[in-house]
Amino acid sequence: MTQAAPYIFISHSSTDREFALKLADGINAAGFRPWVDVEAIPDGSSWAREIEKAVTDCGALIVVMSKPARESEWVERETLLALELHKPVLIARLDDTPLPISLINRQFTDFRKRFDPALKRLVAALGKVSLTQPAPVPPKLAPAPNSLNFFTYMEQLPNGAENARIARQLFDWAKDNTDSLTFSGRAEPAFHAHIWVGAGGVVVFSVRSFTKQPAVEVPLQYLMPFPPYDQADQRLAVLTAINTLLPAPLDSSRADRRPTLPLSVLATDDALTTFTDTIREVINKIRAGQ
Repeated sequence: MTQAAPYIFISHSSTDREFALKLADGINAAGFRPWVDVEAIPDGSSWAREIEKAVTDCGALIVVMSKPARESEWVERETLLALELHKPVLIARLDDTPLPISLINRQFTDFRKRFDPALKRLVAALGKVSLTQPAPVPPKLAPAPNSLNFFTYMEQLPNGAENARIARQLFDWAKDNTDSLTFSGRAEPAFHAHIWVGAGGVVVFSVRSFTKQPAVEVPLQYLMPFPPYDQADQRLAVLTAINTLLPAPLDSSRADRRPTLPLSVLATDDALTTFTDTIREVINKIRAGQ
């Protein structure tokens, strides 16, 4: 009995189902065997169990990457399982949504313009991988942000190289001047600089990889329990210093909130120094007040 050829699992959001089926037809015509959940799961089966089995047994996985896919828990689970099993993972990119952290060290096939040329490139990429042996893959990246992947993630955003440079400078400064650095967020990764004061410490600034405009956030509202920033005029003084870096000043009400500055305003050495001097003063005053 002839064993069936290894199949290609197509991971996608239900929003992109029409594209996934068109892609399946295309790779089928090229001689590969696609697997799409809408067609391949038998009636009455456990959907979750069949999906897990299908990823485990596939020869390779193509993830159809789009904004809905980035927001899909199932697409993330399928992709992470394929990576864990060392399956070849290829990316069909449909829009400008940043790739998730777990995939940013992989090449993608650009389907944002014409389908047929992109399909040809994807088929060629499939022809270069083994569907029966674990693939030689780039170093595995954790799905959560950390110091190894955060800056690479930022590089794919608008003005990525410059913003990543500024973010790294802030990170390096914080390593020397704050007590702890932590990371959070998968959809919009961030890092946070903490000082250990009070019962649980406080964040003095965060760098957030907002898709449209990466920014640095100064959470003045979190400083309120700590003298002298329990006084409104002291928080307002910090906001005033921040406003010197902005083309349009923030309203004074932001002194009780979490004002943000685009990372781009810190592009010069003078601007970066002004910002870090402001944060250093905040740190020194809080520590002195304890």
